[in-house]
Amino acid sequence: MPVGKSIRKRGPSILLLSAAAVALIYGGIAGWLALTGDSNDGKPVVAMKIAPDTTEPKTPANLRTDDTATANNNSDEKSATPGATPLPSDATSADHLTPAELSLLEAAQKLNGANNSGDSDNMGDIKIVGADSVSGGTNNTPDNLKPIGPLEPVAPLKAVPDPALIEKTATGPLPIIAKDGRKAYQVYARPLPANIPDGPRIALVVSGLGISESATKHAIEVLPPEVTLSFAPYGDNLQGWIAKARQAGHEVLLELPMEPYGYPQNDPGPNTLLTSLAPSENVSRLQWLLSRFTGYIGVMNYQGARFITNQAALSPILSALKSRGLSFVDNGASTRSLVSEIAPQINLPYTLGTQSVDPVRTSDVISKSFATLEESAKGDEPTVGIASGFPVTVDAIAEWAKTLPAKGITLVPVSATLHD
Repeated sequence: MPVGKSIRKRGPSILLLSAAAVALIYGGIAGWLALTGDSNDGKPVVAMKIAPDTTEPKTPANLRTDDTATANNNSDEKSATPGATPLPSDATSADHLTPAELSLLEAAQKLNGANNSGDSDNMGDIKIVGADSVSGGTNNTPDNLKPIGPLEPVAPLKAVPDPALIEKTATGPLPIIAKDGRKAYQVYARPLPANIPDGPRIALVVSGLGISESATKHAIEVLPPEVTLSFAPYGDNLQGWIAKARQAGHEVLLELPMEPYGYPQNDPGPNTLLTSLAPSENVSRLQWLLSRFTGYIGVMNYQGARFITNQAALSPILSALKSRGLSFVDNGASTRSLVSEIAPQINLPYTLGTQSVDPVRTSDVISKSFATLEESAKGDEPTVGIASGFPVTVDAIAEWAKTLPAKGITLVPVSATLHD
């Protein structure tokens, strides 16, 4: 048999065997990938940053952790109160924001110059159920504390605004110092009862209200009147909510969006006060924010861990607030805040948040926060808790407040803790 013919006969057989082997190999690989591969292989994937930003060293990393996250505090940081959970810092992206903060951002994005000057028919009647939460009770009294007797009955606060405290501008009504020297932080504050006892006192601020109708209504109804309510500037019908809050006995604050670390990826909303802007521009933005409603005793920062640590940006804002007769509540988001340094120099009434009530909204965490507040109240400095307006937190505060008289602790509005 000729050699060439023999090779031609064997050639196809070898090729077929090679092809079969290759097919088996690739078939096996394909089968393995089908069983173990990622369903997103070959598709565009967006990588989301999970770890907190480290651009602000020595500052707690998370703003307000969600229901399942645990507080992620920098080990180098110390809270304002020994043993307390530090009030958390600003998140660095939308991934770190809680549902409340996301709601604020969504409301800010949808803001189209809505009229905030009138009441709303869909708010419904407010049924005040928290008025008796700080009265009476002598059970389980510690030996070293004297039970508090019933305080004076709750009375609605005066209607706002006081015409002498308002300047009408093209932007809207702005607070001013009255010609007789009266100031908003004094006139609009909830008065302390004449029979208030000496001893430990705790103030609570519930924030983020005015965005969710149901949550705002629930907070006004359930919380004891001594709790101060803080309203975001982006809600609808804010003046109507303020009227209802004051009718239930609550003094109120306005929240100022300030530049956080991670801006603009983390944007608190329109007219946020920024370190990159000239002081005149920030003051102009401040005026827009202050005109959203009337009747507040002062303002509280919303986010702002970068802004509140920048003296050049912060000083003009604090000076502008002082000139309008307002106070400043530092929510404690940054332990490097300069408020406690600048405010005394210009005689601006201020106070500092010392404890985050619900960094994680679980009953265990909230209960521990209450215990820390009670222990802190035995010290010399004012004790101020900052909480969110979520119903789970609001309900927990309402129940806890009922236990304070028996412990010899008095719940007071945040205005009672101001350094002035």
